[in-house]
Amino acid sequence: MTRKSILHPSRRVTLVRWLSLLFFVGLTSYIGLRHQIVGGGPQGAAPLDTFCIFGGIETLWSYATTGKFLAKTNMANLVLLAAGMLLLLVTGAGFCGWICPLGAIQEWLGGLGKKLFGKTFTVPPSVDRPLRALRYLFLALILYMTIADNKLWFEPYDPFKVLFHFDFETTTSIVVLALFVAFSLPIERFWCRYLCPLSAVYSLVSPLSIFKLKRQPHACIGCGVCTLNCPMGIDVQHCGTIPDGRCIKCLQCMESCPKPDALVLEAGKSRPATSIPPSLSR
Repeated sequence: MTRKSILHPSRRVTLVRWLSLLFFVGLTSYIGLRHQIVGGGPQGAAPLDTFCIFGGIETLWSYATTGKFLAKTNMANLVLLAAGMLLLLVTGAGFCGWICPLGAIQEWLGGLGKKLFGKTFTVPPSVDRPLRALRYLFLALILYMTIADNKLWFEPYDPFKVLFHFDFETTTSIVVLALFVAFSLPIERFWCRYLCPLSAVYSLVSPLSIFKLKRQPHACIGCGVCTLNCPMGIDVQHCGTIPDGRCIKCLQCMESCPKPDALVLEAGKSRPATSIPPSLSR
């Protein structure tokens, strides 16, 4: 048996989410800047890599097989990874919508893009589906190269590290930053959708999460507003349970829905999608 209507968001919930994102952007920026100012080593500050959940995934093989961490990682990465997995089992990919500082930057860039272009560009389904597979291939490549090289192979190309380490002196970092901004402006959360390796991990595990976002077919009027407001490009109006592998639990679809009971956050089993005639498509 499921428990209905766990939460329906209000502007207050959205404000809390934005404050949460702002807090973690500020905290991450402080960590990156402090390392730049104080330096590393025993008398300095830990690098940004030490506070990265994905760093826990990257260093896990080395620690499990040799008892040693990759350079710039330590037990803190594994603790953060464990905490992230526990959160994942409760909320799905809620980390991405409420905590991830890189996700926050993408949201802000996407909002700026809407003002610049007057709209958010839609990726056609025939292109969107194969592109979503890229993050799994990217994850496999990163893990393979990390194990083969016994170091954080992805570090120079990671937009999270480039942005929050505040070291834009190399050609690689400038190119990474330019591409990240260029794609994030017209397409909401482009990195999250198609390339983020942590998002790939979350997609694999999040179907096991307790809380799921569900559409109630009897209450849905098929207006399509939920689909139009989903930053991850999910066709919410044609779902039963919103796909856990892609939903970041930002709750923007619920907030924008004109029917308060059409979308609910529940604890319980998934059910298959139920199609309705669309009046709007994204």
